Amino acid sequence: MGCRQNSDPEPPDTNPETCLTQARTYISENRPKEAIKILEMGMRIYNNHSEISELLASAYLLAQDDELAAFYFEQAASLSELKYYCYFKAAEIYERLKDYDQMRLCYEWYLGVLPEDSEVQVKYANALIGNHQKKKALPILMAHGRNDIAAQIQIAELFFEFGNYIQARNWYLLTLDWEKNHHNALKGLWKVGLLLKDWEMLYKAGTGLLELGIKFMDSIPLETLMQNIELRQKAWKALSTLEINFGRIVLPMFFSEEAAQVQRQGGQADGWPPIADAKNQNTPPAKKLLTKGEKIKEFQIQVQQAKDNSDFDGAITVLWRILGLDGKNIEAWIDLTDCLLRTNRYDIAEMTIQEVIKFCPERVDFHLTYLDIVLRTHNSTDYVRILRTTKQKFPKNADVCLLWAYAKEIYIGDSLGAKHSYEKFLKLAPSGHPEISKVERLLKAYPEEQR
Repeated sequence: MGCRQNSDPEPPDTNPETCLTQARTYISENRPKEAIKILEMGMRIYNNHSEISELLASAYLLAQDDELAAFYFEQAASLSELKYYCYFKAAEIYERLKDYDQMRLCYEWYLGVLPEDSEVQVKYANALIGNHQKKKALPILMAHGRNDIAAQIQIAELFFEFGNYIQARNWYLLTLDWEKNHHNALKGLWKVGLLLKDWEMLYKAGTGLLELGIKFMDSIPLETLMQNIELRQKAWKALSTLEINFGRIVLPMFFSEEAAQVQRQGGQADGWPPIADAKNQNTPPAKKLLTKGEKIKEFQIQVQQAKDNSDFDGAITVLWRILGLDGKNIEAWIDLTDCLLRTNRYDIAEMTIQEVIKFCPERVDFHLTYLDIVLRTHNSTDYVRILRTTKQKFPKNADVCLLWAYAKEIYIGDSLGAKHSYEKFLKLAPSGHPEISKVERLLKAYPEEQR
């Protein structure tokens, strides 16, 4: 028997089932080399046989030759539509090999037969991410991964990477609805809270992390950070009682540690009304008050100094003070929008750029800024709707025309309409416009019948 095991396998007879039966026996006995020999012999005799290809893939998998195993799984699936599941097996192997391009192709072929398989759709999205096609992966994950915690985290992280922190926050919170103290969701929410300076969100995330036993964030004791957050929350509550009218709701992220320090000392921040103290009704001696115009000039100097030092958070704090004194100060609204964008606070920048547009409705550059923010924070339907309104307002603006062409091609799916808009852009664009050469190349890529 031992002599028989070491001998070469006998060639199969004219019946392919004999070849398959012998190979299955070798595989069940963990003898992949013998199975491979007899199956390769069978492949030469019975060319393009899907069963032999699939079994040969299994034998190579047993022999730990992943590349050949994946190749023969693909071959089996291509030879028989009934073996589409072999594409799935090949894709899993390519994932181990980190060959995301082949992994993507195999999942595409599989989904061509079974597109309703949500689990595979999520795996396909992962392949796209590995293949550096993250923006294509995101809508697939959103459509098929809502009930998958790992996919929820991926969606949140993609939104975070794209700078849409509001959507990132929403998806982290969705994960926490499913699993109260999910480690990655809490860490992600902490990151978002820091960027948005949302103390309530930070407190929620920090509390959960402490419950998980996390003691440090960014090498700083988490308990210390939480104490600072509590102080900021208290400062905001104190400031909110002053009924300062900014013309709209002011979020707590616009105030610095100065407010908390003022509350602890029972004093007055420069430029702010005194904070009432229930325990001590004595107020400090009054100092000479500046006029509103003088105070605004003083704040404007502080804003410029902060911007010169790239301290955009500090500039934002002072700009809100200017607007508290003069809500129609257009330069302050413009500066505030710029500083918010520089610190990736797109949700608040959307509000401030709308204020700017109210004062300067004919400035197309402000409308373009608004569209860029909407693209980051809204869905494509909202973006197209707002862009259409802007196009009606500025029908002869080259940049708006170009955005409309992109929207027609990417979001509306009207390639012929996009082509016409590209051509219109070339007529409207001033010489030297940086996008002219790119658009000319795009037009050359259109099919002959559309030129």
